This record gives sequence, structure tokens and C-alpha cells, in this order.
Amino acid sequence: MKKVTFIPAKSSMESIGKLRVAAYCRVSTERKSQKSSIDLQIRYYTELIQTNQEWEFAGVFYDYESGLRKENRNGLDAMLQKAYRGEIDYIITKSISRLSRNVLDTLTIVRGLKARGINIYFEKENLNSLEAEKEIDIAFNGGEQKFE
Repeated sequence: MKKVTFIPAKSSMESIGKLRVAAYCRVSTERKSQKSSIDLQIRYYTELIQTNQEWEFAGVFYDYESGLRKENRNGLDAMLQKAYRGEIDYIITKSISRLSRNVLDTLTIVRGLKARGINIYFEKENLNSLEAEKEIDIAFNGGEQKFE
């Protein structure tokens, strides 16, 4: 009789390693009150990511810039480039309006990441960009977003 050895399957997390998680923060100006706000956001997301045993810290990216346009947002650009290179698996941000106040820019960013299997989680709206049919919620839950 042949001997059969059972080898249990690895969970998906074991086979791919930890989820590489980044966060994005933005305020419109470098005024003292907003500087304090972004400092708090950076600390919050750094601690949130680093204390999760299933996550690997992939950075906290931030900008002091209007959310109406994607231009001149070096932190956002750096995060997206890192994600496009396959170095980020999951992104967290406070709200849709922190990513962008322009619906077209928001959808372009979300779709570009989604095509690469990268989720953005919007905390305030409790939305995951990879969930089916969430694009309409992302477009309309941005609150003060502008259509241009």
C-alpha cells in the first residue's frame, strides 16, 4: 500500500506575504492649523499600519495642495508611482475629498489602481474601491467634489 502524505495548503496571506499598505493625506495649505492636522493624520496612519501584524508599512504620502487638481501633488504622484511599480497593495485615506475634489481625477486614479488590483479604502465613506459597483458611490459621496 502506498503512503500518502498530506500537505496542508497555505493561506493566501502566507503565500504572498504581508499586504503592503500605504496611506495618503492632504490638506490645502501649510497654515498652522492644517499643519497640525496633517501631522496627526501621518502619525495615525503610521501607527495604524505598523501595528497590524498582517500589513507591511509601505509609507504615508502627503501633500499641502488644493484637491481640485492632480497637478503639483508630489506625494500623490510618488504614491501612485510606487503602486504602479507593484510596491503597494492597499491604500488608506481619510475621505474621497482627501484624494481629490475633482470627480474625473478621482475616478481616473481609482480606475488606474483598480486595473492593477490595488484597493483604496476611504474611511469616512467606508468604501473599498475594488468592491463591485462602488464607483458610483465614490463619484457621488465625495461631498464637495467638483465636476470639471
